Amino acid sequence: MKFVERGIAVVAAALILSGCIKVDQTISINPDGSGTLDMIYGMSEQTIAQMEAMEQMAAGMKEEGLEAESDSPLDFDEAEVRKKFAEEKPEGVQLLDVSSESREGWKYMKVKLAFDDLDSLKNTEFFEDSELTLTRNAEGNYVLAQKLGPDATGLPGSPAGSEDAQGMDEKAMQAMAAMFAGLRIAMTVAVPGEIIETNATQVEGNRASWVYDIDKDPQILSKLGGQEELRLVFSGKGLDL
Repeated sequence: MKFVERGIAVVAAALILSGCIKVDQTISINPDGSGTLDMIYGMSEQTIAQMEAMEQMAAGMKEEGLEAESDSPLDFDEAEVRKKFAEEKPEGVQLLDVSSESREGWKYMKVKLAFDDLDSLKNTEFFEDSELTLTRNAEGNYVLAQKLGPDATGLPGSPAGSEDAQGMDEKAMQAMAAMFAGLRIAMTVAVPGEIIETNATQVEGNRASWVYDIDKDPQILSKLGGQEELRLVFSGKGLDL
């Protein structure tokens, strides 16, 4: 299940080939450490048709002995999503629901997973490169962190220690901003304790969200391609995750 294996990591990388995309991802953590992952992702039907044509072309090249990538980074077929999940059977993760809908020229997929604990998500490639961690600090509170960076997003980053190179990369990404008009990625975490501290862009009760909307902030390509870290500290009172 490619979209589950790579998640936000391939979403950003896919933009270069497939145009704008919308993603809404929510992780809900229960008091016992288990939880659910809800994801909604959408792409224009025209772009999907173009990607399918490219896949068919790539498959033909493969038959002729030529190297080509034939896998799409996102699946928009419910049956294919269920089939891939059944084949892979990631330990500690269950597929609860898959559905799709089309509206205003866009196709949206809704996927819901249940996980035994956050470590179970690491059994897939979904968070493989995002360095998702949950630790307990000296005060007994929990610290949830997820690094994005070039390795996690697939976007161009800057060589370590090179401010000039970083500046050039950021300028280049700003120049590409017009290509990604409509891009919106929202990552939400709902935690079982009171939120004490976070760098989220939105906080409501025990829910924190990081929203990257290029129409409102052209700098998001730099953020997703840099060393962005999503960080949240919540109360550990009565919890043993």
